[in-house]
Amino acid sequence: MNQGCSYWTVSLLSIFISITTAYFVARYGHKFSLIDNPHQRSSHTRPTPRGGGIGIWIAFIVIGFLFNKDNHYRLIAIPCLIGLIGIVEDRFHISQIWRMAIQIILSFLSIYPHNKSDILSLLLLSLWVIFIVGTANFYNFMDGINGIATLAGICGFGLMAFFSCYFTIEHTITIMSIALICGCAGFLPLNFPTARVFMGDVGSLLLGFTFALFIAKLSVNISAFLCMIMFMCMFYADALVTLFYRWKRKENLMQPHRRHMYQYLSNELGLPHWKVALIYAGIQFIFGSCALLAYTKGLLWQIAVFAIFSSLFLMCYKYVNNMLGRLNCEAGN
Repeated sequence: MNQGCSYWTVSLLSIFISITTAYFVARYGHKFSLIDNPHQRSSHTRPTPRGGGIGIWIAFIVIGFLFNKDNHYRLIAIPCLIGLIGIVEDRFHISQIWRMAIQIILSFLSIYPHNKSDILSLLLLSLWVIFIVGTANFYNFMDGINGIATLAGICGFGLMAFFSCYFTIEHTITIMSIALICGCAGFLPLNFPTARVFMGDVGSLLLGFTFALFIAKLSVNISAFLCMIMFMCMFYADALVTLFYRWKRKENLMQPHRRHMYQYLSNELGLPHWKVALIYAGIQFIFGSCALLAYTKGLLWQIAVFAIFSSLFLMCYKYVNNMLGRLNCEAGN
């Protein structure tokens, strides 16, 4: 099977598996207690089936089994286990301590270098574990309004597929990225603009963990790392800036909240979910594409793209916070 044909096969198979499974969960999720009831952190107002991302997970497994020509089994097996943890979380409940411990162990196993055991390698390994676990949970936190996680997945893994195909020539990562793009595309009609089903932890944890794992595998230098994190720039920026300001206010970082900028835009300022999701995806695509272009020109260009985006995001975050402050003062008066 030639490469072009395999890409089309992966795409169509992933879309079919994802959309049929998401439809099944949307229709019968209540019979399996896969229901997301509104709570303090929610941006929805009525009970909605969750776990629709199980189709993305199944597509990832099927494509990994059929098209893994490079024998990169850890790139497929470990994310599949993360997805399984997400399924359990969607149906039951896992304590935060156990959930974090499992993620740390699986992150360690996914990138452990069997041929290196010096101090520097172990330090780098620790940083990668923090990065992978952090990204998985950031993605999970950001999956709070209709379409935002799905569109981010399409953009992020689309750029990742391009990078792995044309710059690093990693066939397995290219194929698996295409599987996730099309898995997200198959799920999208049932979640955007109106949600008939939510992705759930099975989808968001799988996407976040896999994205970070691919970065770890493809980061041959700092320039490559800076390039790839820009593929998911809006999620990283929103999660990290929100975390910093919550820490600065001495809030309990483990408690649910609604302080992400996308939550301010959709909940406090009343922008429709679909508009916020498209804004995030559009900015992510623009700066991710700029990062790809900068990658061909050198590290200084990469740093410039990173710095410009970071500055603009901080300005927007502060502007939105100041606007909310003025609105609250006016409402109080």
